[in-house]
Amino acid sequence: MLQGYIDSISPDKLSLSGWVQLGEKGEEPALRLESGTECAGVTHFGAERPDVRSARGVANVSFTLTLEDPVQPEQLISKAHQVTAEVNGAKSFIPLGGNAYHRMLADFVKAAAAVPGARKAVLDALDAKESTLATHLSEVRKTAEAGELSFLGFPVGLRSSDDIAQIGMDGHLFLTGGSNALRDQYPEPGTAGQEAKLEATASKWAAVISDNVRALGELEIPFLQVVIPEKLTALRHLAPLPIPGPTPLFRRLDELMADEPRYLSFLQLFENWTGELSAWQKNDTHCSPAGSLAMAKALLAALPGCDQQALDHVELSDIVYRNGDLAGKFFDIPLWDKQYVPGPEVFAGSEIKLVHSYSPGHFVGSHNIWANDAAPIKKKIVVFGNSFFGAVTSPTRLSWWFARLFSEYHLKWENNVDLDYVKDVRPDYVVSQTIERFLIRPPA
Repeated sequence: MLQGYIDSISPDKLSLSGWVQLGEKGEEPALRLESGTECAGVTHFGAERPDVRSARGVANVSFTLTLEDPVQPEQLISKAHQVTAEVNGAKSFIPLGGNAYHRMLADFVKAAAAVPGARKAVLDALDAKESTLATHLSEVRKTAEAGELSFLGFPVGLRSSDDIAQIGMDGHLFLTGGSNALRDQYPEPGTAGQEAKLEATASKWAAVISDNVRALGELEIPFLQVVIPEKLTALRHLAPLPIPGPTPLFRRLDELMADEPRYLSFLQLFENWTGELSAWQKNDTHCSPAGSLAMAKALLAALPGCDQQALDHVELSDIVYRNGDLAGKFFDIPLWDKQYVPGPEVFAGSEIKLVHSYSPGHFVGSHNIWANDAAPIKKKIVVFGNSFFGAVTSPTRLSWWFARLFSEYHLKWENNVDLDYVKDVRPDYVVSQTIERFLIRPPA
């Protein structure tokens, strides 16, 4: 999914300006204003925005989308009309932000507020919001990190302004939308065509996994394919919408791979969770340190020759308060979550060194290698995965554990096994990992 923002709208409502991320090969996306089946707009691209590159680390380009007819505030606010960016057939929605959002909302209120006094009250509130809470964040960061928090009540089901996330029960935030339309993946197939498509996708995954098992078996390298369920699936009793179980595609893949020992689904691990600590962060799409620790233990148990006792001594004894990746989608400010993390004595002797790092300007395609001479497992492991491995700085990610467990740890942010790379580095183990929502896009 391409990132982007509409920062400003001209007074005559004929020009929308902002920035958009470039494609993986540096290509400019096709931008248009979509309303139902109709598209409109001519795009002029400008220079890269250095503020975006600094804040988000992505290659980007500024743009102005010029329209023949003025855009209507109520259509943009309700998302009946949306700006889309398309590269190689993949479409992303570019949301309103900053002054553009406030201008559209203010114009809508001016036109729609008929109740005496309502217009002034709402406009006054909008003026107050121009000085956002984010501007005061630095003043209170220390109190937040110390756990001095105040809790407010929000209705279950409340959606973020970009319709990507929703508030669930017990303060949990859930990813429900996004470029993979997550909430739409849960209904059972309603037609023979949908059923055939699901079966074809699951079968393609099964074939890719079997090919990888065979190819790595010929290289005499133990392989493991890992699938992690969505937080929405694992915590469906707290979800903001009815979730009957895993997505039909995930369930079908589990059925097809039931007899494959090199396939590891974490669905049962989280559905049967009995730990005292939650397996998931409240304000994030990823697991808590407790959830990641449980997955790390299961991975060691499934990799032959690994020291399964390497994690027996780990206790989550310290408390920290952290922001999450879903929090800012609601209020543009961090929301803090209490987490139990390993104390400083855990892996105290580790000397983790980043010996190779490559980033194309976005996460997908990045490649990092860490070395740790003091690691308890004197093995080399290569992982093809995504953000559930992520960086080595937080025990909410599996990379934190792997960089401390293995003497050499490679992470390539890809959805398939690169056999040429495996042949070059000759690791002791290979792991391929994905997440439930990405199953709709099987590897080539």
